[in-house]
Amino acid sequence: MAVTITTPRPVTFPSNGIPIAGHLYTPSSSAPDRKGAAIVVGHPMNGVKEQTAGLHARKLAEHGFVTLAFDAAYQGESGGEPRYLEDPAQRAEDARAAVTYLTTLTEGEPKVDPKKIGALGICASGGYIPFAAQTDLRMRAIATVSAACLGSVARSGIKYTSAAITPATLTQNLNYANALRTEEARGGAHGKPQLAPVMPDPHALPPGLPSSSAEGAQYYRTPRGQHERSVNMTVARSVDLQANYDSFAFVGMLAPRPLLMVVGEKADTAYFSEEAFKRAGNGAVELFVVEGKTHVGLYDGLEESLPKLVRFFGENLV
Repeated sequence: MAVTITTPRPVTFPSNGIPIAGHLYTPSSSAPDRKGAAIVVGHPMNGVKEQTAGLHARKLAEHGFVTLAFDAAYQGESGGEPRYLEDPAQRAEDARAAVTYLTTLTEGEPKVDPKKIGALGICASGGYIPFAAQTDLRMRAIATVSAACLGSVARSGIKYTSAAITPATLTQNLNYANALRTEEARGGAHGKPQLAPVMPDPHALPPGLPSSSAEGAQYYRTPRGQHERSVNMTVARSVDLQANYDSFAFVGMLAPRPLLMVVGEKADTAYFSEEAFKRAGNGAVELFVVEGKTHVGLYDGLEESLPKLVRFFGENLV
């Protein structure tokens, strides 16, 4: 049963020297007693903590978990320059730093048991969180919603859709990113990185656009999910930080810790979770398919996924 919780508390913690802004959600006294279990929640690329990450954090807190949604470095209210850089290595470090912050909450309210910390990643964070957890064993249970690997997207686009790209296109993109670095160093555009839009205009969508992009535009650029600090821009040269990154190459390292991957039946990104599920190869991994849901449909349609997440973290952290 849902309960009333307090307004999230703004917190700040360091990640590689960058101040990270978070929202800490504390369960109310009427929520189930999870005995200090806590969950870090990572947002998608182009997102901020007040969107789907905050919704998941709030709902999980209503069910008794201490939760921490946070803005990645270079995004939202967090620090870091250049603004809107998408760097997988830093995103993984942000997740580790969020866990570190939770481990300091051993006194006062809320009180966190450092041995009962889980992690939830949504979309791109559904790749970053498992990647970080491969070497951060403090993450005792890992879950993803609509997981995606930004490295794979940089290399291949969204496979099996009109947004798939060839190796030749990747080479062109890398040459462009490298040229932008040189231009910045020479003072072009006042020495500032060139920005590129992430999602198209939801009122003028190109024909044949993958559903994750079409619905993503509707989520991020309409009142459904838009937020003033989710600016729909990324540093154009981010691709050369992403192209040799792989969220799931060593996903088997999560074993024997449990992994839950929630995916929409109609998601054009479902193959990320399906392939990672097969690669994980241990009895503690589960692929949970939500009928009728798309990639973005799981951002704010939690009717089936939330009960599953609550059970998963309840069984594996408490």
